[in-house]
Amino acid sequence: MTTYTTNLLDFSSKSAIVTGAASGIGRACARLLAHAGAEVVALDADAAGLEKSYAEVDNVTTAVADVADLSRVQAAVGTMAFDVALNAAGVMIRKDLTETSPDDWNRVISVNLTGYFNVLKAIAPHMPDGSAIIQIASITAHLGYRYPAYSATKGAILALTRQLARELGPRGIRVNSISPGVIVTGLNDTYFADPEHATPTISQTPLSRLGAPEDIANVALFMASPLASFITGEDILVDGGLGSTAHF
Repeated sequence: MTTYTTNLLDFSSKSAIVTGAASGIGRACARLLAHAGAEVVALDADAAGLEKSYAEVDNVTTAVADVADLSRVQAAVGTMAFDVALNAAGVMIRKDLTETSPDDWNRVISVNLTGYFNVLKAIAPHMPDGSAIIQIASITAHLGYRYPAYSATKGAILALTRQLARELGPRGIRVNSISPGVIVTGLNDTYFADPEHATPTISQTPLSRLGAPEDIANVALFMASPLASFITGEDILVDGGLGSTAHF
């Protein structure tokens, strides 16, 4: 019996959780998984953003929680058994080392790294054989970039992904990460609306454009699907080729 590619991208019998789902990459991933048929829990601290993003999407349930708070994450997800978990919650503080305060550092760490740990701590014990965990890292994990707190968390996500791939592999759980390049989201849309900032980045990108959240969601759908059934512990750079040429 032939298995067609379209069937492999059918998530109608699957459940998924996406963090940072009120906007940007998280929202694009949650909506694409829902479009593919999954029952999706969209989790974010932004209640208004969640309501706006999913008011007309029947197979998305919203959950309000700050991923930095393990007890709130646990209360939001209970003992649900998710087939797909996608960690996308994140904050960025645009400060260099001398400007970054201990409070700045701790806030970025608490969301971008501890938040990922909290979500996986709450749900990984209940994930079934054949499930997939996808973590949103960043091109900043691969290149020297100007924001130390943000870059440090994204580099740590790569290490965490590799470690969990080994730990959870015997249970049939795949763990991979995606490193977006320059993607226009709510974190940076004002910044890149200025041609002075956008033009140099576009000129260094072989595909000659900035990325969109949907570019990342498309790869996430592949990584969550049986098409990627023999891939774990890997990071996919989705950057239009920027990492092959750029020096920030």
